[in-house]
Amino acid sequence: MKIRIRGNSIRYRLDKADIGALKEHGKVEEETHIGAASLHFCVRIGDKYKVKLEGSGVHMSILAEKAKEWIDTDLVGIQFEQQNADNSVLKILIEKDFKCLTEREEDDSNAFENPLSKHEC
Repeated sequence: MKIRIRGNSIRYRLDKADIGALKEHGKVEEETHIGAASLHFCVRIGDKYKVKLEGSGVHMSILAEKAKEWIDTDLVGIQFEQQNADNSVLKILIEKDFKCLTEREEDDSNAFENPLSKHEC
C-alpha cells in the first residue's frame, strides 16, 4: 500500500497483493515504524465511506458494493469526500497501483499493468 497525504487529501494505491488481501479478508493494513512508535493504516470493506483518525492509526472503510466492483473489474479507483468537524473537506482517492512507465529502483512487480504502456508515443 502506498499512501500520499497532501493538504486535506489522502491517496491510497493498492497493488495486487493488497487487493487480494482486501478481497479475501475484508481489509488490508500497512504499518510504518518511526523510532519506538508506528503509524498504522487500514482499508476495510464496510457499509459506508468513512475515514477516522484513532491515535496513530488512519482507518478507512469503503462501501462494500463499490469495493466489489473496483476489485473485480478494470475500474481504476474510488473517490469520496468527508466533511470534517471544522467544516473543511477531506478528499479520499483509493486506486490500483500501476507499474511505472519509466524505470525506477522501486519494485513494482506486484503492480497492475499500466494501461498507458500499450500506447505508442
